[in-house]
Amino acid sequence: MDVCDRTSVGAIARDGEGKILMIERKKFPFGFAPPAGHCDGDQYPLACCKEFRQETGLEIVGAPRPLVLIKNGKTNNLCRRGGLYHFWQVFEVKWQGQLRPSLDETKWVGWMSVEEIRILATKTHEYLKRLKLAEKAEEKSWVASIKESIESQWQESPGLELVWFDIFQELKII
Repeated sequence: MDVCDRTSVGAIARDGEGKILMIERKKFPFGFAPPAGHCDGDQYPLACCKEFRQETGLEIVGAPRPLVLIKNGKTNNLCRRGGLYHFWQVFEVKWQGQLRPSLDETKWVGWMSVEEIRILATKTHEYLKRLKLAEKAEEKSWVASIKESIESQWQESPGLELVWFDIFQELKII
């Protein structure tokens, strides 16, 4: 398992109708998100180009335009050692090419309207409420079982990936 450098990058690409390119992750962390990933020692713009190409098969045209740099770190349940939080740089990108999503990393790739993203955000909000409610189970031995059930349902039909739930709010997209 790779050690996490605690830096991540995301790319917001829009089509001619203003829809945002989203992927449904095949691997943890489950959910819908724009193309994104770890920087792995690269500077943010280079990492943005690499992750975008890796997940979508598309090429970024010109320099990615920075939208937000989250300096305080975002808590994220990541699978790499040392990855409790990340410092994120999110870019808006222009793109070209034919969509050829990574079969290893994506279940689904497509363009979503802001309204469709808001529906996913509502689903994420409900998921977070259910997890919080599970903590209040009358019988403490039930908490793990309840959370496991909630997680199973989430993986079958997720909303926005948790970190993107926050980022889209900060960018006032949702």
